[in-house]
Amino acid sequence: MRLSKIVFSIIFKVTFITNCFAQFGTMPPFTVQIEPVITTPLPAMHSFAFAQSGDKWLIIGGRTNGLHGLNSSGAFPPEDKNDMVTVIDTTTWAFYTADLNQLPKAIADPMRSSNMQYIQEGNYLYMVGGYGYDSVASIFVSFPKLTAVHVDDMIDAVINATPIAPTIRQVSDTNFSICGGDLGKIGTDYYLMFGHNFGGRYTDPPTPLFTQTYSDRIKKFNLADDGTTINLSGFVYQLDTINFHRRDLNTAPIVKPDGSFGIGAYGGVFRKDSNLPFREPIRLNAGGTTTVNPYQQTMNQYTCAVMPIYDSATQKMYTTFIGGISLYDFNDTTSTIKRDSLVPFVNDITTMTVNSSGLVEETILPVKLKGLLGSNAKFVSTKNISTYSNDVIRIRDLPNTKILAGYLFGGIRAQQGNFGTSVANDTVYRVFITPNNISVGIEENYSISNAQLYPNPSCGSSTLLFLLKNNSQAVISLMDVTGKKVMEIANEEMSKGNQKITINTSKLSPGVYICKIQATDSEKLIKLVVGK
Repeated sequence: MRLSKIVFSIIFKVTFITNCFAQFGTMPPFTVQIEPVITTPLPAMHSFAFAQSGDKWLIIGGRTNGLHGLNSSGAFPPEDKNDMVTVIDTTTWAFYTADLNQLPKAIADPMRSSNMQYIQEGNYLYMVGGYGYDSVASIFVSFPKLTAVHVDDMIDAVINATPIAPTIRQVSDTNFSICGGDLGKIGTDYYLMFGHNFGGRYTDPPTPLFTQTYSDRIKKFNLADDGTTINLSGFVYQLDTINFHRRDLNTAPIVKPDGSFGIGAYGGVFRKDSNLPFREPIRLNAGGTTTVNPYQQTMNQYTCAVMPIYDSATQKMYTTFIGGISLYDFNDTTSTIKRDSLVPFVNDITTMTVNSSGLVEETILPVKLKGLLGSNAKFVSTKNISTYSNDVIRIRDLPNTKILAGYLFGGIRAQQGNFGTSVANDTVYRVFITPNNISVGIEENYSISNAQLYPNPSCGSSTLLFLLKNNSQAVISLMDVTGKKVMEIANEEMSKGNQKITINTSKLSPGVYICKIQATDSEKLIKLVVGK
């Protein structure tokens, strides 16, 4: 939810990208390209909960209109809530839906709310809170609910048009009466971060039609789930009425210089002293300790699609924000940034770099969305790209070629920055990255090392060499640059030591391919060029 004095509601078609000059900060060691997936329009929605299994996406909740209105009759109208559970098959871009109205209202209402906090853990999607209409009590609330969905079973039920109720469990806890925050996990601890408890009709200026209480907290807790019973315990609250007084922000996983994991929190609204976004990033560490960085974030403070990348050699964390809403806007004509207190929709893509000492740089990338989208959207990494277990992309594992990193899905498309109309986005975009001369000779402490292909370019066949440090099940495949598998080369138990495998490329079309080597605890990607 966004408090502003501007009302938006209808459409601007976004299908291209254009270039501009980089602005302030050092360019990251990769470039980004965004291209639309050419297919029939998909269901348009934003501010949803998301999970994936293999090539299929599962989407629950959110809104089907654009940015909310700001009067009691136009804000979050019930008819624009997302009543459908949607499954998208990314191999064909076909989609399937199931109506939540087949469920009892007490179960369905939280699942069609907006701005839930959610996390996927294995085959379960956990969704908490969310703002929407309680049709049993006939009031708007932030639901005090945790809903657990069995991802594979739900996907199968939606595709096969069978009842979805057996895939759902729900428990109540007032800790979860939150919307606009986020839900994360470090180690075995879950963290419900920031957000607010909002009830009643959304209006501007405030009237007695609603109540609002910011959480001002990060809530650490434990969740045990045996597939039948969900047990919640160990709630510990970290309170900060100044720095944690934020909602509708970006959070994303990070890798720290020592190799441990954390969560970064960026932007959010509203400051206690003004209706402006927060600019100081926060780092959440294992155990629940936090660090507030004094750096003043310039761009992309509102919830948008976020792509995290880590370089283990330089120990730099790169967090890329794709479009959204920003306190500053980049002017293409003058190559300058301008502060706008109305916090407009923007088409800028920026990367925040945090080095090993904690120094922060921010760079506007030389690529822009030709149109205003990304707000309340989701970046979905492809399963074929190398990541840490917390979904941060390993740039040192990537070949020096254009590769599909993931997709930009959903969100809001706006006509103008501060004036105009908006709609929910119905187009999916491919997000490509190209590492810039990243050395692949720096090996981390994993099973696969010294991987190389020769000859490269290949004319008929190439030889793959690599060292396997431990006995391991190894899967070797060849993909095109979109991540589609075109050949399985090996899938077998291999003994540790040097490996030598011949790859027959005689039947492949000329072009660029990616050889993917997977072992028990690591994977490597190598660029292979096939000639005529």
